[in-house]
Amino acid sequence: MSSHDLKELKSIIESEISKSSIVFITGHTSPDFDSIGACIGLQVLTDALGKKSYIIVDDEESKIEPGVKKIIDENREKFHIITNKEFKELYNPKATLIVADVNKDYMISVKDYLDAFRRIIVIDHHAEDENTIQTPYRFINLETSSACELVARLLTSFHIKYSANVANYLLAGISLDTKRFKHNTTSKTHDVAEKLIDNGADIDYVNNLFLEEFESYCRISNLIINGTIIKKYSESLAPIQVSFTLNRNNPRQIYLKEDYAKAADRMMKFKGLDAAFALGFVDEDTIHISARGGKKVNVGKIMQEMQGGGNAQSAGGRIKSQDIFAVEQELMDKVSLGFSEEEDIIEEPPIIKLKQIKPKSIFKKD
Repeated sequence: MSSHDLKELKSIIESEISKSSIVFITGHTSPDFDSIGACIGLQVLTDALGKKSYIIVDDEESKIEPGVKKIIDENREKFHIITNKEFKELYNPKATLIVADVNKDYMISVKDYLDAFRRIIVIDHHAEDENTIQTPYRFINLETSSACELVARLLTSFHIKYSANVANYLLAGISLDTKRFKHNTTSKTHDVAEKLIDNGADIDYVNNLFLEEFESYCRISNLIINGTIIKKYSESLAPIQVSFTLNRNNPRQIYLKEDYAKAADRMMKFKGLDAAFALGFVDEDTIHISARGGKKVNVGKIMQEMQGGGNAQSAGGRIKSQDIFAVEQELMDKVSLGFSEEEDIIEEPPIIKLKQIKPKSIFKKD
């Protein structure tokens, strides 16, 4: 996001929030550190602008990553974290919805109520597709490390003070999406991190959020050891090598989305691998794919072909299917679409202005 776009986003937020009676903030389902951190940062922003706001998280607690659950449990009252049921009780036609770290309608818990909002603002860093939320206010930058980076820059532009805990959550989101600042960073990313540390972010606290529980470590290790194959895509002296991880002994096994992300991350630590894919079920008929790439393989391009999205180094997607091996074969066939001699350069995406959507009531008349 350029400085011009940041100013426009700031202006839109000031204008649209001022017209709102209440603000709802949501990230994607199965929230991660970037999603929950961005939502908390936006709650601080709307509070500073004098508007009551709520963060919607409607996932089953057992399916939320332990570190993320810890943040939610510790801040449920302070940052007004509510469920869909509570949202429906609080909603009124003058409400505004802010969507963070996601732009696909099917990836948010309030997807069935989007038509009820007169104002929807999307703040994200993932590629758009036909499922992108239709709103005039989409601020999406593929080159930004994370939603937390965007929100942190917004807070700075508004000169809003925030607590050390909020700085920790924003830094955790950036750390997650940059693989501890190893990928997908710019000078602005490091500038934001420095400001967060100046505002009290504790690196040790953030690192502890990423510590895996032993049960999770064993589950992912078993998935990798028993379910990974490595495919070479040329017979040259330096072939492109890509790993594919799934539970081959029990392919119907359901895992958390974060398990697949951790499996792909862990595979990329092995020498000689140019990309890693981990896939499997997150419910009975939905297959999730987590993808990680390097200089030779742009996994964002590949996942766009697989109905997903992301950037060159980190991407993902979900497919409705019960045949995981067919999905894996399709993925294997499309991997070469992401091969590149040089790192792909993604142009600054334009802000797309769409026709205003007329709100509809989300409630049935008695």
